[in-house]
Amino acid sequence: MARRNRQSRAAARALSATTSGAPAAIISHPQEGGAIAAAQSWAPTAARVSLGLVLLWFGVHELVQPSLWTGYVPLISQTSHLAVGLVLVHGWVLTLLGVALALGVMPRLAAAVSVLLLFEIILSLTITAGFSDIVARDVGVMGLALAVFASRDRRLLLGAA
Repeated sequence: MARRNRQSRAAARALSATTSGAPAAIISHPQEGGAIAAAQSWAPTAARVSLGLVLLWFGVHELVQPSLWTGYVPLISQTSHLAVGLVLVHGWVLTLLGVALALGVMPRLAAAVSVLLLFEIILSLTITAGFSDIVARDVGVMGLALAVFASRDRRLLLGAA
């Protein structure tokens, strides 16, 4: 009986020494926990800003040299004025979404529109050229946009959505 009480008290001490109920040997050093906690708290902000910079990069490139992008417009001749016009519109949409995400202006709405836009891009590329490394990259970027949409990040925002 006394042995059982000692074991119970030892187990209770081990549990009270932890914050998650895990054995004390599993708990990491406080410095590591602080770095991990900081990374976890800033990860949604980093994801949002990174997504914004990627969309801004491609948007600006479509605006600066639209003729390099007309080959991605399905069912329309690359040399047509319509293809150039569609690329320019697409470039402005990407640029505005990128700025909104990077600055935190209605980020959830911008991320939701980004998901839809990236889905359109993936579908178009897959139909016209099949699955490729570009499609795989865009699937990853769409996943990032979906994660940003699902996030409740409140850091570095100019507006909320």
